[in-house]
Amino acid sequence: MPRRLRDWLFGRRGRAHWQEIAQWGEAQGWQFKTTPARDGFVMERAGADGSVRIEWGPSQRRYLGKWELRLRAETGLDPQAYALLMPRVMMEGLEREVFVQFTGGVQTRLDEETPEEMRWLAMSPRLGSTQMGGLKSWFAAVGNNVDWLTGWLHSGLGDRLLHWGRLADEANAAGSAAGQLPTFALLVYRGHLVMRRALSDPEVSTIRESLTLFDEALREVRMRRDGLEDAAP
Repeated sequence: MPRRLRDWLFGRRGRAHWQEIAQWGEAQGWQFKTTPARDGFVMERAGADGSVRIEWGPSQRRYLGKWELRLRAETGLDPQAYALLMPRVMMEGLEREVFVQFTGGVQTRLDEETPEEMRWLAMSPRLGSTQMGGLKSWFAAVGNNVDWLTGWLHSGLGDRLLHWGRLADEANAAGSAAGQLPTFALLVYRGHLVMRRALSDPEVSTIRESLTLFDEALREVRMRRDGLEDAAP
């Protein structure tokens, strides 16, 4: 895209479109700023137990499409610990993609170019139905500490996820086009919690909904640091 056109689209129009988001964020104690390329925005806030960062802009994951919302915060967990949760149908699609890459003899490409969470799918089995509990109808999860991951999902986070699943089912039963789960991934890795959500047009309601889930996930992660703390001095 030519720079002048990009600046017009994402500079003037973008700022006007994002004004509502900025006003909402600032009222909640967030600092809002556009990215240097003017193709997205960043929101940050500082809290007593660490900062949370919200970003919207070009997607960093092909499986999420062209645009994504990202939420990120430090957890204090061991950087070697990892976990991934996403809609079950979405994970099944990524598993097929990973399988094709492996059986196609491109393991080197898988190691060098594939996002970490997709490599986890090849390294770790999914949680079973018993471990997933009521979430199994909608979600799937993998991780390198099954007991910790199971406990994390059977918490306030699990209640939030169940709510998302039931809302999707209700909308689907009513014949609504909204009758599907958001396309998102919740990741624990490198001592951070990250949520990635496909989002072509950011709105306050979607950001608020995502943040509510993320805050609950973060709270539950930090309550379960025993045995998974970062041991670095």
